[in-house]
Amino acid sequence: MKTSLTSRYFVLFVMLVLTTAFSIQVIHYDQAYLYDENQLMEHVQLLILLLVGIVFWLTTGEKNWDIVKSSSASVILLAYLGAALSFSFILREMSIKKSHIDWLIFFVDGQGFKIIMAMVWVPLLYKAYQFKSEYIEIVKKAILSPTALFLMAAVAFLAAGGLFDKEIIVVEYFRFYEEVLEMNGYGFMLLAALSFHRDMVLAVCDCEKSARRDLESNEVEKHALEHALDNRI
Repeated sequence: MKTSLTSRYFVLFVMLVLTTAFSIQVIHYDQAYLYDENQLMEHVQLLILLLVGIVFWLTTGEKNWDIVKSSSASVILLAYLGAALSFSFILREMSIKKSHIDWLIFFVDGQGFKIIMAMVWVPLLYKAYQFKSEYIEIVKKAILSPTALFLMAAVAFLAAGGLFDKEIIVVEYFRFYEEVLEMNGYGFMLLAALSFHRDMVLAVCDCEKSARRDLESNEVEKHALEHALDNRI
């Protein structure tokens, strides 16, 4: 649990530093190029999304869900959905029109993008529909969990960024506000991914106290193993 909290605090700190640094550079020093296509802010967004996908993907292993084996299939699918969402946003954020590579432009910015999205999401959503009753129960139990709250914050930031993207709100540096809001939205997605395993275990386990005890014992065993390896070295 301490490891999870530390990683979340670290992500929040990094997001605060990035937001402050970009704001100073763009608004105070007028370095507007930072939020152009294929520039630093877009690269940071892609990096965050890549981390989101990796974290979700790493939680798809069945061994991660030994505590809740009866519900492992449904929560593993949720992890795949999280990784797929990250992949979708990565394709959306990629700017490759200037690459002049026709096949790449077709799959990222053309009709091929819709084909890829259909190939990824149709099977996943069909499978998810089969677990609809389990997911309704998970929502009831985990609606106020850190994962859910972080996802809500991510949606809020991305929706706010969309107002500037669609030029519903047009002010000075509105493109910068779009990019910085999206960056923070992806940051909250990363926080949700880091909280996902613990929150899902607590949501689907019949006994919350038992689940918490098992999670904490796993953390203790992990730290003990790391300590033993350090001593050997």
